[in-house]
Amino acid sequence: MSIDPCLAQKKKFDFSKGKNLLKKVKSLKNPDEPTSETKKEQAVTSEGTGNEAKKRKLSPPDVNEQITNARAAFSDKSYTETRFYVQQAIMAIELEIGHEILESLPESVLGNEADKSQDVVYSTGAGFVGMNVSREYPADGGRIQAAIANSSAFSMGAQMMVASPGMAGYDDNSKVTRYKGYKAVLEVDDYRGYKMSIPFGQSSIFILECQMCESESQLLSAADLFDINEYKTLLGEQ
Repeated sequence: MSIDPCLAQKKKFDFSKGKNLLKKVKSLKNPDEPTSETKKEQAVTSEGTGNEAKKRKLSPPDVNEQITNARAAFSDKSYTETRFYVQQAIMAIELEIGHEILESLPESVLGNEADKSQDVVYSTGAGFVGMNVSREYPADGGRIQAAIANSSAFSMGAQMMVASPGMAGYDDNSKVTRYKGYKAVLEVDDYRGYKMSIPFGQSSIFILECQMCESESQLLSAADLFDINEYKTLLGEQ
């Protein structure tokens, strides 16, 4: 049986060319359909929008306005309203003090820059919870966090421990010691790392947590960067 020379010389069909042609046809039919690169750009833009939303904040109470309102309410013998506006004024004042303390905190600790997007200044305008200021310093081995609280329940436990060191005990996990003239509670555990708590004044406390610290001496080196006497002055503590 003879084979047709034309069939013998016929080349195999190039499927790759067919696929490319099909892509071109689809792009013509759907010119508005985003490409994979466009989808990636849209995803990044969407994430950026979400991050921007986190920066939204409410304005704090205005001290002068709250005092004016309190006087007017007191003149009208509306004592419940007077108390509300006085609390708002106290809260506003505490927030001002808190931001002053925040500005005095170090920009970096043990070579780790502060993440100012995580800064917190919080006040209730009342006792028990009181005012809290905190800043974080992210690190490869964890994080470092410094906090100052005033008129807070946080200081009560530490005050009792330094007043009666036996409550803290002297083992591998906690002890009471002296640090720059203050009594300090030092603690350590596998998850939180090292922690220093220093009550000062009548109702304030400085707390430093160092998750990335490898030793007690490294914790003390970090603590050296914070000026407790300055916080004491700003808070008007004796």
